[in-house]
Amino acid sequence: MTQDRFLIFIQSCTDTDPDRVEFSLEYLRMGMNMMLEYGAKHMFIIFNKQDLLSEEERPKIVKDLKAKFEAEIKPYADKLDIKILDTPGLSALWGCEVHNVMDEIRKTLKPKNAAKDTKAEIELREKGPSEEELRNKIRTANAESADANTFWDSFLDGSLEAWDHYTHLRAGFFVMHDCFGRGLGLLECADEFMKHLDRLREGNPERFRNTAHKTMTIFWLHQIQVAAIEYQAHSLDKFPSREDYADIVFSAPHLMNSGLWRTHYSKDLLFSQLARNNYSLPDLQPLPTIKQVTSAPLQEKVTNDVDRLPRFAFSVVQKTLSSKLRRGGVVKQALEALQSSTMRLRASYSSVPPYSETQAYFWIQIIHVYTRSLEVESSESQFSTYEAFKSLFDIKGDEWKEYYSQSVWESIAARMTFVNPDKKPLPNIFNLPSQARKDLAVSQMINSTNHRSANTDLPPSEDLEFLASILIDEAKLIPESELNVASHASLMTFLFNRLTEKNKSTATSTKRGDASLASSTALEIAKWTGLTQAMFWVQQTQIALAGRKEMSFEELIKENSVLAFEELPFVYYSPQLWGSVEARDGYVMPDRRGLSSIVAGKVRQ
Repeated sequence: MTQDRFLIFIQSCTDTDPDRVEFSLEYLRMGMNMMLEYGAKHMFIIFNKQDLLSEEERPKIVKDLKAKFEAEIKPYADKLDIKILDTPGLSALWGCEVHNVMDEIRKTLKPKNAAKDTKAEIELREKGPSEEELRNKIRTANAESADANTFWDSFLDGSLEAWDHYTHLRAGFFVMHDCFGRGLGLLECADEFMKHLDRLREGNPERFRNTAHKTMTIFWLHQIQVAAIEYQAHSLDKFPSREDYADIVFSAPHLMNSGLWRTHYSKDLLFSQLARNNYSLPDLQPLPTIKQVTSAPLQEKVTNDVDRLPRFAFSVVQKTLSSKLRRGGVVKQALEALQSSTMRLRASYSSVPPYSETQAYFWIQIIHVYTRSLEVESSESQFSTYEAFKSLFDIKGDEWKEYYSQSVWESIAARMTFVNPDKKPLPNIFNLPSQARKDLAVSQMINSTNHRSANTDLPPSEDLEFLASILIDEAKLIPESELNVASHASLMTFLFNRLTEKNKSTATSTKRGDASLASSTALEIAKWTGLTQAMFWVQQTQIALAGRKEMSFEELIKENSVLAFEELPFVYYSPQLWGSVEARDGYVMPDRRGLSSIVAGKVRQ
């Protein structure tokens, strides 16, 4: 050791045996004495393997270890510069919080004058043009801009007269509108925008010189969406229209600061080839959070939800179209899941109507016929949310009155089994919706897609139970040794077999314990899914298996129905973080809520 060296002392949080801790402290004392002997100054103590601890025990274990280490280093406080970096969630294996630890070490070791320069540089970056200067730019641009339809047509045919920052943003908002109307999320919007940019550049390379940059594109689309949602919160009941663009930008003048990215990204990262080809997370400051405008209380949704049965029926019909299972089998599983969920709900909310097989099957059949009616018309529009579908066909919830008398509809016999209508037979086809209805449905689709990007709620219990039943049936069609990550049933079957060691791999070893088995399993599938994605599903499956020596795949899914919900990651992760290159290449902690145990179909906080 020489005077210019420093030490990083890594303590495992999983090795809490008193003798082992004392052994570590002895090594710590040896290290500090060696530093004194050679005149070295800096030591950093970090607590590793926190990812192997539960959310409940982690704070106490780290606190206890920190207290022991503080007592040990106290006699050296006036001779050495020792920092305890008790960063929550640190895991060297998965790279979790490692960047923050290394950044703290770098800051400590960096000369003070350089730190002052960095601070001044950041302040300069954040300053940018004044708000009044930005508003003046917006006023000028708004006054010179064409109306929404003319602008969109010009963008599509490449005849735009200007291609400045304001026009870039406007085109991005319009593309976002178009994508949201088709059910595509923000990351898909970025891909669409870059395709448009390639098209424009091919047609007129002199005017449209910009090359595709994925991180920059997503950065600005994210900023526009946040501004639109904040504008909506103050004046609208739905996502702003294309005609609202000028008002959105005026309400958020910082959007006109073309250097806004400087407060979030360093030049080295943003202009790297990695950030150009992939979406990279900011390295200076996180992006603003996309927040939901309003959300009805759970009890109000449960007790006063006239859309409960139509919405559930819509989910069932959507599944019959995407699954390889026979429609009759899917409907049977759906009715059983709805009956079970209804009985549990009525135990807590007596105002929930009793289960009726006639009512449930009626809505499944009606939604199915509505869907079949759309198949006769070729259209790019995909109304994949219930809210849009409801607007398209003007579903009110009382359509049953056209086919059933109230006495038959609410009869005991109708609850027990399906009873045919007593007014007129169920239809085989409906008339196509009017253009006005289609336009309204597209508007609802845009609103629903935007809502989904910020929604962190689980589906209703009947949906989860239904998804669980379908996944179990789909898994029976998949060879046990096969892994197709595009199929959620295949992924869950593979994880169950690997983590219960029903299907062993040369990459795993029982001698290394559960942690090693989980790590090797995650690494095995990460090459297809990404590391964060792999670790998430491995961890959720491990939690569900915890404490159970023997459990069948069917028991695992039925008792933990959330595992059948493919969008479960977005309860914890934003789509942008989930789709980032950092999440692909390393393990990234959630940005929406902390990961915790999941039991009986509920998220435990």
